[in-house]
Amino acid sequence: MTVTAFQRSRGGRARSFRRRRPVIAALVRGVCPPDGLTDELIEATVDEADAFVGALNLTSRRALLTLAGVLEHGTRVRRGLPFSAIDPVVARDVLARSRRGPLGRGLQLLRDVVVMAYYEQPQVRIRVGYNPDPYIAAKRAERLQSWSSDIASHRRLLVTPAPLPPTASSQSRSRGSGSTTAAGRPGSSQPSPDRSRGDRVGAIRPGTQMPGRLECDVVVVGSGAGGGVMAAELAEAGLSVVVLEEGAHHPTESFTTSTTQALRTLYRDGGATTTLGRAPVGYAEGRCVGGGTVINGGMAFRASDGVLSRWAVACGDPALSSGGLDDYYARVERFLSVGLPDAGSVGRDQELLRLGAQRLGWRVIEDPRNHLHCGGCNVCTWGCPTGAKQSTLVSYLPRALAFGATVWTDCRVERVLHNGKQAVGVRGRVSGASRPARAFEVRASHVVVCAGAIQTPALLLRSGMRPPSGQLGRNLTLHPGAGVMAVFEEVVDGWKGAHQSLQVREFESHGVILAAVNLPPSLVARALPLDGAALGEALAAYNQIVTAGVLVEDTGAGRVRPIGSTGVAVTYAVTATDADRVTRAVLLVSEALMAAGAHTVHLPIRGHQPLRTGDDIRRAAARRVRASDLDLLTVHLMGTARMGSDPLWAVCDPFGAVYETRGLTVADASLFPGPVGVNPMLTVMALATRAAERIIETW
Repeated sequence: MTVTAFQRSRGGRARSFRRRRPVIAALVRGVCPPDGLTDELIEATVDEADAFVGALNLTSRRALLTLAGVLEHGTRVRRGLPFSAIDPVVARDVLARSRRGPLGRGLQLLRDVVVMAYYEQPQVRIRVGYNPDPYIAAKRAERLQSWSSDIASHRRLLVTPAPLPPTASSQSRSRGSGSTTAAGRPGSSQPSPDRSRGDRVGAIRPGTQMPGRLECDVVVVGSGAGGGVMAAELAEAGLSVVVLEEGAHHPTESFTTSTTQALRTLYRDGGATTTLGRAPVGYAEGRCVGGGTVINGGMAFRASDGVLSRWAVACGDPALSSGGLDDYYARVERFLSVGLPDAGSVGRDQELLRLGAQRLGWRVIEDPRNHLHCGGCNVCTWGCPTGAKQSTLVSYLPRALAFGATVWTDCRVERVLHNGKQAVGVRGRVSGASRPARAFEVRASHVVVCAGAIQTPALLLRSGMRPPSGQLGRNLTLHPGAGVMAVFEEVVDGWKGAHQSLQVREFESHGVILAAVNLPPSLVARALPLDGAALGEALAAYNQIVTAGVLVEDTGAGRVRPIGSTGVAVTYAVTATDADRVTRAVLLVSEALMAAGAHTVHLPIRGHQPLRTGDDIRRAAARRVRASDLDLLTVHLMGTARMGSDPLWAVCDPFGAVYETRGLTVADASLFPGPVGVNPMLTVMALATRAAERIIETW
């Protein structure tokens, strides 16, 4: 479900569907299953849709409200009645035909919002056999009872001093062109001892309580994979650290199984963002304390030797290959409790994919996961409700607080401040209750930007940063993917078990990975090209569905441009090669699921009929598929401030220091000089650890 990559501020008018309730109610009657569709259920669905739209950016809200108005009044010409007054069956036909026209994508989004809101209603979820809350409560209690000693031990580990070991070459390394020291303070060799651990303990505080001006040694923008690591490592070294997070603080006990509520509270713009281009790719960014680590699936892969070797050549940094990152990976894995899935957390959907792959002779591996005794609740992407998934929210950030760092929430950084070629702090605004948003300024000797591959380049460009390579904001890669839905005769209950426990790696050399990833009913309904009774019939078999996805190491590239003071435009070109690989990958995962017993597979390809036989797969493989025919999505955004030893090729040096600006470091997936080919979290954290080490050594 996507809107646009042209993102503007969330403020302003056009907040909701309030004035469009009749047409939205008519949409509910037209696209949702008619059985049991009471007036009360319609009203509740409209309320949920209204709340979700309120989480979108202003541009998207206005577009949807305009489309609702066009839909309402467009039927007057041919039928003499507004859309809200025509028969639901006729309304469904009107909507189907309209979605094939020039407003098709927007109307499809309206439909998606409505069916998601409908399938998030408690009585509808129970009707299709999805009632995860009692199951999760039992798993939470079981985990605490069975593993209390391990949990307590890991919590002690997270607050136990374990400083980064000094390297033999720490005094002789060169930072690269334009960067004399990481902090721009060549006269200081060690962190100030009066701010060492024990002097004070930090806290997570709302931005509404933030003074208008703060001073510190290091200000970190973002609290996800890169920001959490940076905050902990630098605070432990004795530096005063302030972390600024744009989103709110949602503790573990607040996480919910409601898809739409999680999208509203944990994701930027409700997760409804997409690249611009002929073949839009939906993408998601975390916007909460813990960032993307709170909403990812919990896979913790190291980059392959082949990828790191390519990066080493591209970056001119041999240390990236030959095991040069091994110690950093190992340190992160220890704090994240990375390991293979507990046997009891592997769901039936995972077992079916494994079975199908094994019958075809394909290689399957178990996923290393950043979990501490996962209970298999399968809501990793809505925030782990048991605390088993070791996002930075429950791992690195508590460590940072233990060593004195402070995290300020609801603080959007709008500018990196610099005095000539020296970064001196940041400026931004506090969101939330204050209207108008209150300004703040944090002065620091060093600025670390960890806002992700979309927001980091936008912030730096908005701040006037122009590294000599001209590559800032360019070279976006994103692992375009797509999903299939396979229907089995047996009851699968795919929502019981870890989000993902294994991957099919048979086609890894071709840049393709296959995996089963369960979706809640609302997202299954969104993805199916069905409405009305047909949609209801399909969702009646929800507990017999396995949803699976593909990840493709892309050859395309995109660009990020800032729009105004807060907006961003993201363009990306899906190459014909990548479109072909995605198509072949979804057919491969379909083949595996059919080998395991699936009788029907729904494809993410517009105009394709469901697969039911091997002949169907062969016919689909022979058909030409354009990139624009694919329903593409990603959560892996990389490469827009790439690192390298050549300032005319890269934006940052191999340690994340931005060329031509002292005291400014990037520590997120923006640094990647190419697609990593696997889930990027662990590599971001390893690189952030290395970058933190460099800042400490050169302070």
